[in-house]
Amino acid sequence: MTEPPTQDDAAQPVARIAVIGCGWWSQGWHLPHLAANTPSVEIAAIVDPTPNPVSTLASSPLLSLEELSKKYSCPFYNSVADLLADPEVGPTLDGAIVATSHASHYEVGMALLREGIHRRKMAEGIEKEEEGIKKRQRHVHVFHRNLSILMEKPMTTSVNEAKRLWETSAMNYPEGAFIINHTASYRPQTQVARRIIASNQIGKIRHISASMNGPLMWLFDDPKNEAWVLKSSSMSGNGYAYGQLAHVLAWIYNVLGAGATKEDIANPTKVYCTMTHAPNTGADVSLAAVISCSDGITFSLDGTALLPGSQYADPPIGKQIRVDIFGTSGSLMYSGDDKKPETGRLELRTTAHDGKSEFPCAREDGVDDGFYFEDGDPMGTGPGSMKAFLDACRTSSSKFARSLMNHKMKADGDNDLHVVNDSLVGLRTVQIIDAMYRSSMSGMPEVIVN
Repeated sequence: MTEPPTQDDAAQPVARIAVIGCGWWSQGWHLPHLAANTPSVEIAAIVDPTPNPVSTLASSPLLSLEELSKKYSCPFYNSVADLLADPEVGPTLDGAIVATSHASHYEVGMALLREGIHRRKMAEGIEKEEEGIKKRQRHVHVFHRNLSILMEKPMTTSVNEAKRLWETSAMNYPEGAFIINHTASYRPQTQVARRIIASNQIGKIRHISASMNGPLMWLFDDPKNEAWVLKSSSMSGNGYAYGQLAHVLAWIYNVLGAGATKEDIANPTKVYCTMTHAPNTGADVSLAAVISCSDGITFSLDGTALLPGSQYADPPIGKQIRVDIFGTSGSLMYSGDDKKPETGRLELRTTAHDGKSEFPCAREDGVDDGFYFEDGDPMGTGPGSMKAFLDACRTSSSKFARSLMNHKMKADGDNDLHVVNDSLVGLRTVQIIDAMYRSSMSGMPEVIVN
């Protein structure tokens, strides 16, 4: 049994994290980022169904689970069930990173969410036994170790699965953070844009136009890259839409405040889309879509993998990204080359200032006034999405430690856990992409599965 923490331990919380899926991205990014966050983070476990992970994208052979276990001084498991069943590890986790195949995100995510719900119910049962049964509101007085999730994008490749993850994370288990690893959504510039929309500076949103073009034919026209080009049984299609445009859709819905406000802006109802496909794989590599929304917003989205070059070349060729949001009293525009921050900046124009260009990031302390989108830097402590995830895990760990030292402590005045939930952003992204693929096949507008 683990000894109860001391006051010093509580002041220095250590977040215990499991990494589920040990392929190219976990070995090149997630695990090094977690290791760089020590001593406030401990890699508690790694999980993968195969003892020797492989990747067509890795420049050198990946490490085996046994080698990773030695490198990061943690146990390894072949399934999430085995991880959670281990009494010395499963109940002590503060968070888990899901970096498995897209089609398995639902199964893994639901297992983790059910574990969080189980912990809460166990805590409720103990408290009822000790204090007697009485009504409580939102479980604010119940102390248990929350389990937060950082899930790779897309959230799922099935609308029904995405909807169930959203319902479970947002309604049945609202305590733990549920973050989709859209790194662009966690840039400081994105948060500035979100505040502008939330404060109604451009009025009621009426039109959205977005584009993302990347040098990625090497990825989507190579049959070896099966995860990027082949569709599973739950997918309507696979290629550039899921692989890249998911980032832009997530950025837009994050800026619009999906899941964080009562108003559901740009709730999609119908999509018409045309696509072209790679000659060797059949994956989509170019597309243009028109999205109808329940609030009357017009929304156009396009993109292609046909930009020449490679983001991994020397010098790297960046993706060309543009998002324009127009309202009844202004517009917000963000565009540039994601490898060259100097090529763009967040621009605001309002009728109150006669349409003159303003650059809000220039007025913000600590925010670079340039174009920053995805954060794929393998060095350092990780992107903003990782930092938000670890902050939630550490806060939960600290609060849980304090509750063990003083079990009768009440949550009043101590409810400092800021929960981040991206599940509605994930759902909207999957809904639109699913309808895009169906429309491309039918040649007709397709209704959003809701």
